[in-house]
Amino acid sequence: MDSWVVLIVVLAVMVANIPAVMQQWRDDRPGFIKTLWMVVVYLAYLALGIWLMLEVMAPVGARGPGVLFAIGFLLSWIFYGGLTLMRVVPRYREPPRWLMHFGIADIVLLGLLFGCLAGYLLV
Repeated sequence: MDSWVVLIVVLAVMVANIPAVMQQWRDDRPGFIKTLWMVVVYLAYLALGIWLMLEVMAPVGARGPGVLFAIGFLLSWIFYGGLTLMRVVPRYREPPRWLMHFGIADIVLLGLLFGCLAGYLLV
């Protein structure tokens, strides 16, 4: 029952966004196409992260705190990809300047990414 509720909510959000998507298609077609390509690239990036977790890290095995390191690795992988995606897609409102250039957000996410990877492999 709960999975149906989630599916209905996701579909309702998609339907509610159709007018805005059509307006963007009419107003900024090159930006819309670039955004679609970047989303495809991001999905490939996510697939690479999931493959890395399942094929490379899983045979090492995770017990105890190793599972938390694996989850931290995957979440930091996803968030770093999202940060990079935010920098390259066309946008209509400018995000904060400290997010748009390599800085503290990158250092924190990359530190978390490599720290969790090292922790996973050493535990």
